[in-house]
Amino acid sequence: MRFLCLFLALIATVSAAVPSQRIGQPLTLQDIYIPGGEAKPAPRRDREPPLVVRLLELKPAKDGFRYDFEIQGLEAGTYNLADFLVPVNSAEPPTFPEIPLEITSQLPPGIELPKVKPSEQMPTLGGYRTTMITLCCVWFIGLIAIILWKKKKPAASNESEAPASLADRLKPLLDAASNGKIDDAGRAKLERLILGHWRERLPEIADAPTSEAMVKLRQHPEASPLILALERWLHARNPETSEAEIQKLLAPYQPTAAAAVAEPSVKTEA
Repeated sequence: MRFLCLFLALIATVSAAVPSQRIGQPLTLQDIYIPGGEAKPAPRRDREPPLVVRLLELKPAKDGFRYDFEIQGLEAGTYNLADFLVPVNSAEPPTFPEIPLEITSQLPPGIELPKVKPSEQMPTLGGYRTTMITLCCVWFIGLIAIILWKKKKPAASNESEAPASLADRLKPLLDAASNGKIDDAGRAKLERLILGHWRERLPEIADAPTSEAMVKLRQHPEASPLILALERWLHARNPETSEAEIQKLLAPYQPTAAAAVAEPSVKTEA
């Protein structure tokens, strides 16, 4: 009886048209009768097999089973589905019939392959490339111009505005003191400028208290004239003080004079 069923299955398979499907498209085979024990798709352990087989449904039948399979072809060719099936139980193996199918790479009717455009000479590059090169050059030149402009601007301002010397800062304070118009803040600033100037140039008063430093400055030949005149003005204003007298008092605080005073102090310290 089993041989009769197998013979009938072979006749039905041969007489039927070979199922066909394109590469990558699913192909469904229904009611495939396989006599004997239960079968299943062979495990796909690598990417070599050209078919991907999936079991959709298993239905018991007389002396065997009926199967619904979904097959996806990865390579064009004619295959036997039985080559991609294995028995579930090796003690009761199925009797695999020939189950042919075809995987084709042909397109469906009515679909044409894209036309290949004949090769021709490509247009020469120029517009876009030239524009980008020009923009990059303009940007680079502008960057250099900004950097040079920022470097020149401080230099020009430094040349036009020289830093004020100590004598220039003392002059308006002495004018106010000689006329009796200096306030407490001005007096403190004037004393701070004078004392700071001589502390840098006379090591003997560098760390001395203010009162002791002022006593020594009253006896110093260079520092005493301005200090004594300042004390005199603060007690009794003298509006008749001339510009020449003030300039004479400021002589030790001019840059050249300050350098001359610093030399002896350095030698004494050595």
